[in-house]
Amino acid sequence: MTVATAVATAPIAVAASAPTPSTSASQSTKAEATDSGGLRIIKTNPEGNPVTGTGFQLLDTTGQTIADGKTGSDGTLTFSGLAPGIARLKETTSGSPLLGTVPDQDVVIVPGPPADLPITDPYKAAALTLKVTDKTTGKGLAGAVANVVPKGAKDDKGAFTLTTGKDGTAKAPLPIGKKTGTTYTVTQTKVPAGYRSQTTSVDVAAVPGQPVTASFANTSTAAPPTQKPTARPTGRPTASASDQPIPSSSQSASPSSQGPLPSASAFTTAGSDSASITASSTDDAGPTGSLANTGSSSTTITLLFGGVALLLAGAAAFYLSRLRTKPGDAQSAASAGEHRSSSTD
Repeated sequence: MTVATAVATAPIAVAASAPTPSTSASQSTKAEATDSGGLRIIKTNPEGNPVTGTGFQLLDTTGQTIADGKTGSDGTLTFSGLAPGIARLKETTSGSPLLGTVPDQDVVIVPGPPADLPITDPYKAAALTLKVTDKTTGKGLAGAVANVVPKGAKDDKGAFTLTTGKDGTAKAPLPIGKKTGTTYTVTQTKVPAGYRSQTTSVDVAAVPGQPVTASFANTSTAAPPTQKPTARPTGRPTASASDQPIPSSSQSASPSSQGPLPSASAFTTAGSDSASITASSTDDAGPTGSLANTGSSSTTITLLFGGVALLLAGAAAFYLSRLRTKPGDAQSAASAGEHRSSSTD
C-alpha cells in the first residue's frame, strides 16, 4: 500500500505540478499580443478628398526603418505589430504632382489597436514675382513695397509684404487652398522716391506649382529735361558797306572820289548865276564806318544817314562842276549874250 500510494501519489504530484508550465506559456503569449501597437494613416488633399499612392516610412530612434508603404485607393495605410514607444514618420512622396509633402513628425505608438493619424498634404505653392519698373525706361526700381492678401480673406488672414531689391523684383511662395487656384490682391503701398504709382493694385490668379507675376510701372515725378539751347552767335551782326544805299548811275560820284566836301558855308558866283551850298559841320566828313544792325531802329538810322550822304554828294558834285567851268567859257557866254542883246535892239 505505501508503494502504491507513493506511486499513486507520485503521479498526482506530477499531475498536479504539470499544469503550471502550460498556464505560464498561455499568459506570456497573451501579454505579447496586448503590448504591441499600430498606426493607421488617413491621407487627404486640402479639399478633403483621399489621395492614393502617398509613400510613408516609419523609423525608430536609431534611424532604422521599421515599416513603410503607400496609401491605397481609400487614402489609408496601416502599420501593425509595432513596439510601443516613439517613432519618426517620414512622407517620401505626395502621390500627386499638385501636392506637396508634410514635414517629418514624431508619433507615439501605444499598445492596442492601430491609432488613426490624419494627414493633409498642401497644394504646391505658386511662385510669385513682384516686379516694379520705371514706366519710361523699363528699369527696375528698388525699395518698392507691396502688400499681398488672399482675395476675400477676413482680417487680412494670410497677408504678407514684399520689398523689391536692386533689380526691382521680389519673390515669395503663394499658398494655394484649391485645386483650381487662389486669387491674390497685390497692392503697392510704397513707391520709390521720385516716383508715383500708375496702378494701385492688381489681382493675380495663382495655381498649384506654377509661377505668377504682379507688375507695376511707376512714373517719374522729376521735371522733364529742358530743350538744349542752340549755339550762341559768334559775334554781333553789323551793317557792311554793301548795305549802305548806293547812288544810281544818274547821280554824280561820291564826295570821297571827287575831293573834300565844302566847309560849313560856301558861295560862288559865275556870271548871272549863283549857287549857295550850306553844309553842317557835323556832316563834312559824311558817314564813316558801319552801323550795328540791331533791329528796326538801327535800320531807320542807317537810311537817314544814307539819305544825308546822298544829298551832300549831290551838292558837292554840283559845286565841283561849277568850279571846273573855265573862265574863257564864261566870258564867251557873256559876249554872246551882249551880242544877242545888241542885235535885238
